Amino acid sequence: MELVELAERKSDGLVVRLLWDRARNQTVLRYRDRQTGDAFVTDVPNARALVAFEHPNVFRPARAAA
Repeated sequence: MELVELAERKSDGLVVRLLWDRARNQTVLRYRDRQTGDAFVTDVPNARALVAFEHPNVFRPARAAA
């Protein structure tokens, strides 16, 4: 998997990265909260990449039922 960084932002311990997976022609969102340890990685629709970057929690994957 070859990922190309499209954008990154950091604020108050939050790190949001928008990446492009060349092999799959797919946009990938990475989110990490350094204060709580919360993190996720998810594919996002290419047409919604900027929205995902600005509002990452809208694209947070659903948690599996325990």
